[in-house]
Amino acid sequence: MSALPLLVAAAVPVLLGLLGSRLAAGLAASRDGALYRATLYVLGGAVVLHLLLTLLDLAGIPWHPLLLVILGIALYVLGWRFLPRGPERMGGRTNFPSGLGWGDGIALFVLAAFTLLALSHWITFSDFVFHWGLKGRRFFVARGVDYTYLARRWNWVIHPDYPNLLPEVYAVTALLAGRFDLSAMMLEASVFFALLLAAAREGLRQGGAGRFTRQAGLALIACAAGAYGIGSLIAGGADWLIALALAAAVPPLLRPPDRAGDLQIGVVAAFAAGSKVEGVPLAAFLVLVQWGRRAWGERRLALGTGLRTGLPVAAVVLPWLWRLRHDHLFQALSSAGPFDPSRAPKILAATLEALRTPSWHGLLWTMFLPPLLLVHRRARPFAVAVTLQILFYFYTYFTSISAIEPRLFVISSFARLGFQIVPASLVVGLVAWGPHSPTPLSQPSTRPSGERGASRCSD
Repeated sequence: MSALPLLVAAAVPVLLGLLGSRLAAGLAASRDGALYRATLYVLGGAVVLHLLLTLLDLAGIPWHPLLLVILGIALYVLGWRFLPRGPERMGGRTNFPSGLGWGDGIALFVLAAFTLLALSHWITFSDFVFHWGLKGRRFFVARGVDYTYLARRWNWVIHPDYPNLLPEVYAVTALLAGRFDLSAMMLEASVFFALLLAAAREGLRQGGAGRFTRQAGLALIACAAGAYGIGSLIAGGADWLIALALAAAVPPLLRPPDRAGDLQIGVVAAFAAGSKVEGVPLAAFLVLVQWGRRAWGERRLALGTGLRTGLPVAAVVLPWLWRLRHDHLFQALSSAGPFDPSRAPKILAATLEALRTPSWHGLLWTMFLPPLLLVHRRARPFAVAVTLQILFYFYTYFTSISAIEPRLFVISSFARLGFQIVPASLVVGLVAWGPHSPTPLSQPSTRPSGERGASRCSD
């Protein structure tokens, strides 16, 4: 285990956060906690990096590490000079975590255990070896997304039609470190877990959950995600990114729609769309829900609102679709056939079997909380988006050519798909049905405007 690649892997999320922080004026709301702002900045920086690499690929320019550093610095300086200031630079409250409790301690312990096991390579995901890491190393060697390599017929097994944000992060890390190092990539997997916990913590805080509920909820989410991540050996996979994006979408979905929430949904949706193919429909559902909230509240959808939410997703998805068509990357196994209701008995039986996955310890059923949360007014925006995502999963089981033998397809994928949903669903379920603090942060303040900036930010 070499120190330099680990230092680079630790620095990459920080650099992405700095790059994303130039979007702070639109991305950070004054009530957002510091950890959540940092999470949004990293996600925003990852989206900016993905778009930058996409432009370099379209222009045929190799990813030279010095060029990437220069372009990153240039984007940062331009953002600092020309973009409006965010809450921090305008003297707003930073909202650092306060009143740390036992739940935070448990979450940190689980994160530390996961990190040590990830660095030992004991829990490296097989999909990292044969998919995400393989692509990342190939892009590192080729200094760009190697579409010629992806288009070769025998590469259908590595899903050449999937979005490439995660392999791009791996490749950039390797370029800056000078070599592709497994331990460095596993450290970044731990960073995504840490950001997931930060987003879940903020969702409980902004949702107004009581102190005990916040601490117990964070501990539960950390233990559930950590146990599944360790027990099912999924360090280094892209499912962490989808789970992170959905958890990061919870705070803006719980509070009344606003300008910051529009861009927050747009950025996390773009991050999800760039992470994995399941993130594309999730991004569409998140954007449509936010548009619907805006149109319902204002009786119309303003152009600015539509662009803030939809433009980041379009910037990620449209070049990806063009590449699929241009390089003939779309796989027949990814296509849908006619809806086949005769698969229902096998799908039901396999789903019930998957719900008993040992590494979930009985918690996988909580992925079905969103349909129940439709009856709760505050939780309804989240519930609509995620219920549609669950229906999409089952629609795939009924139509996919890959699911001709449904049992194998469901057993091999259902627990991972549930992992994308469970952490955020637990957050919203606890907010909806758990005890609340006297003054939930997501509700409009009743104080005079001069006092709002001093509103209490506890844990």
